[in-house]
Amino acid sequence: MLELVSSYSFSNVPYIEYDALDAYATAIVGDYCPENLLAPAPLDIEVMLEFYLHLNVEYRQLGYERTVLGLTAFSSGFVQVIDEQTGKPEPFFVKSGTVIIENSLLEKRNMTRLRFTLGHEASHWILHKKAFSAENPFFSNAEYENQYLAAKEGRIDYSRKQQERTDSERMERQADFFAAALLMPRPTLRMAFVEFFSYYKEKPRRIIRGKTQLDDNYAKLLPRYIAKEFKVSEQAAQIRLEKLSAIVDNRKRGYFA
Repeated sequence: MLELVSSYSFSNVPYIEYDALDAYATAIVGDYCPENLLAPAPLDIEVMLEFYLHLNVEYRQLGYERTVLGLTAFSSGFVQVIDEQTGKPEPFFVKSGTVIIENSLLEKRNMTRLRFTLGHEASHWILHKKAFSAENPFFSNAEYENQYLAAKEGRIDYSRKQQERTDSERMERQADFFAAALLMPRPTLRMAFVEFFSYYKEKPRRIIRGKTQLDDNYAKLLPRYIAKEFKVSEQAAQIRLEKLSAIVDNRKRGYFA
């Protein structure tokens, strides 16, 4: 796998600009599955975890309220899951390199959430192994018995205004952004963007929400089109397009154009 080139904080969290993260995600997709950079298509994210990243993916009920959608173990230890037979919490031993996904995401209606959660956990493994390493004395996660554990909580998709006040918050935002960049690589996202406008017999252009009724319509239709092309949620597609300034609320330029 291609290694991340970045500076790191004292606690081994990468300091990296989001355009560089975007480029790294594109390089990872190209290394794993070059054909996914030739035309818009859904990335087989589960196969990527198992055969490219060599992670073991398990599906278990992670809690009664199902607020935690995914966990990644960077060190062997125990994780609490719900026993399918008794319905009670029980310790579940996992080896380093195990990803546990909330089993309710296997329902068809949760397909896009499952894909984003797998992408999020893959992103932690790609970006944050140094931070979660047992050899790193400057980072700990007291929330879990196995402190070398990254968790994805139950947000549908990554937030526009997620804070980065702590190392954990910075890593969550990086993992969310990187997951979106893996599932919607910028080169093929741009192709889909051009195809969208071609369908309406227009030149590709930035959509300025609030400028005209046509732009407002496009601001709704484009995320729907992108979501279908890449098998992601419309919300994930919309936020990705906004972060790349393909859809804006003003004339501020971004690096997508």
